[in-house]
Amino acid sequence: MKEKKLIAFDLYDTCFSIQGEHLCYAQLFSDLWISDRRRELKKVLLTSNTPIENIIPDILPKNKIDEYLYIYRNALRNEINSVWLFPETSSVLFALKERWYKIAAISNIAQPYIESLNTLLPHTFDYEVLSCNVGLIKPDKKIFDCLKNISWYHADQIVMVGNSLSSDVQGAKNADIDPVHVNRASSWIIQHKGYISISSLEQLLDILK
Repeated sequence: MKEKKLIAFDLYDTCFSIQGEHLCYAQLFSDLWISDRRRELKKVLLTSNTPIENIIPDILPKNKIDEYLYIYRNALRNEINSVWLFPETSSVLFALKERWYKIAAISNIAQPYIESLNTLLPHTFDYEVLSCNVGLIKPDKKIFDCLKNISWYHADQIVMVGNSLSSDVQGAKNADIDPVHVNRASSWIIQHKGYISISSLEQLLDILK
């Protein structure tokens, strides 16, 4: 992967993770008996800064609002407090900067979880394209176009690194960006048709040589 200038990273389950299951929104939707609307509500939460406190009143009886807001806020706080960096994340990002790469975050992320980014990786990324700020979610080609527009780099100068085959790998390919898939269940660097798979971010340093 020569002539690359910008390395773009997914955040959750690529750079950092939540301990245990991601239950906050899923449990909330289930408790509210609105699992059939999960896709719709997930898109609203990921593509806007509208807090869920402003959404719940539209879908709950008035006598249930306070109860579920209390449950939601506690579950959300517990999840945010449990976020942790993968051991190699900071050192790899620092090493890339030392090699004069620019680095970016491009993530499907709801507004409350940005706190984790600001706490764990403050002032780290040269560019940030976050779904809740731009109103788009991966794998939509337009969110990758946002990255190209704000960075002024062309697609062939960018690498997309992420754990999702659909959102990160296929999304990047749709935008003509070379993808690297992070598969932590593996142990090897594997060349697939159309993308490379790595088992840790450290291996990214090897394939960028």
